[in-house]
Amino acid sequence: MPSNYEGTTVFRYADFNVPALCRLVSKLRGGQYCFCDTSQVPACGSFNWTILISFHDGAEWVLRSPRSDGAIKSDETNLLLLASEAATLMYIRANSTIPVPEVFAYSCSKDNDIGIPYVLMSKAHGTPLQRTWKDSEKDELNMSHEQKTKILFQLGIITWRLSRLCFDRAGSLFGEDGEFQIKTCLSRGLLLNGRHSLEDINRGPFKSEKEYYEAHVSAFLEHVKYLQLGHHCFFAPIPARSEYDDYAGFRKASDWWSDFVTVQSKIDGADNRTDYVVAKEVLSEIITRWTNNVSEFHSNDRKHRFSIHHPDFSVNNIFVDEDFNITCIIDWAFCSSVPLSILLTAPGLPQSRYEVDVSLLPAFENGFRYALQKNTKGENIETEITLCRTLSCSRPIWLLSRILNFDSTTDYHLFKALWDSMGNHNQRISEFFRSRQSSQQYILLRNELKEDDQTTEQIDRLEKEYFRDDTWGLAIARKLTFVSQWSLRYHNSSAFGIRGNSNIFVADKKLWAWIDN
Repeated sequence: MPSNYEGTTVFRYADFNVPALCRLVSKLRGGQYCFCDTSQVPACGSFNWTILISFHDGAEWVLRSPRSDGAIKSDETNLLLLASEAATLMYIRANSTIPVPEVFAYSCSKDNDIGIPYVLMSKAHGTPLQRTWKDSEKDELNMSHEQKTKILFQLGIITWRLSRLCFDRAGSLFGEDGEFQIKTCLSRGLLLNGRHSLEDINRGPFKSEKEYYEAHVSAFLEHVKYLQLGHHCFFAPIPARSEYDDYAGFRKASDWWSDFVTVQSKIDGADNRTDYVVAKEVLSEIITRWTNNVSEFHSNDRKHRFSIHHPDFSVNNIFVDEDFNITCIIDWAFCSSVPLSILLTAPGLPQSRYEVDVSLLPAFENGFRYALQKNTKGENIETEITLCRTLSCSRPIWLLSRILNFDSTTDYHLFKALWDSMGNHNQRISEFFRSRQSSQQYILLRNELKEDDQTTEQIDRLEKEYFRDDTWGLAIARKLTFVSQWSLRYHNSSAFGIRGNSNIFVADKKLWAWIDN
């Protein structure tokens, strides 16, 4: 790289050869002159960074490259994601009318003239939907209900179009010698939050819906046992902004929550990990029931087994024009062919972890049914019945996938909604967990996981550093920990102590409101 480029902003995430980039772009556009502004600040997300290349006629292209310091600390995985996203975009443009960026060139290695792995693609037309959709962290409303309904209706149509892109296996698309093939599955549930490092899980491609779900349950189980859990504390769900009338109340509840989980280092402790292993028992049962039902009403329609799915129809990745017509869908990383039960779940908005407002859900379903009826015209009744039945019972699968993928902030509440959806339990959640907490199987597991917990000295030091002079916060957090019997739950039934056979202790909105009052 010429020395006069050193220190310029465009190289914030990687050094690369700007003249070589411009030569390639110019060649790909028939020799037209292009310009790369080396003073531009690269846009970036958790996984990639992007810059713009401009032409004199006003056209702009995007160069996208993986971040070496991104959320996934694996060059191999990041290059697989790049290759699959490029192949997926090319396949969608060639086989549907879904608006996606056009890929002009890509390289899955830094061994090229530019010096980095990259994808060159067209710039998305329109404006990101995030500029107008109400953010859950703010109070202002920039879109009407009718405008949001229009977006969901269009997403329903796009989902139908994706359902036409079918394969006989579940996995991610790759291009090879001009052909597209389904290979290893690069779904979020198998890669994110450190799961790319897990060795003993099946990564596909999968031949059945059962295999697909079992692999994701396996990744979930390995994660809760051995990887860091971030903000996931099963019986202490992190406060949600939507639960509070104002930001001040939400902020105060978040502080109480942070105090509570800090005492005894609850999140990565053996007790919390064992709670998730117990929850996995129910998740596995739900999957068994679902896959058995699927085999019944899919038995006469095998060609719709797995379809291309965008895992993040969030407001960041949807572009619209001034009339709220969708003009482009971007960011197809982690895309794979999935079972219909996953494809037909309503998108989470504004972000994938949030369940779409119930008043908007009919618009998504109506958009899908409209496209289905318009394009099939009753020619394949069995296919229509299969799709509509799957669409109508998709919410439990949405809840399930959010928990399995750790794409949530309130795992307990999602779990409770799943529990309620099963409909035929003879016991409450509290009774279920009580029975497991006195089970020798889970007592032994908790004790085994306890061996990897931090020492008492380490926990004391962390608490001291966190609370500093906040003796009031520390006192309350310790009192709540005592009342919850947090570290005494996985013992025989005679050791339940002060809580006896009362309801399971859940540190959520009700508790924080009680403390505040």
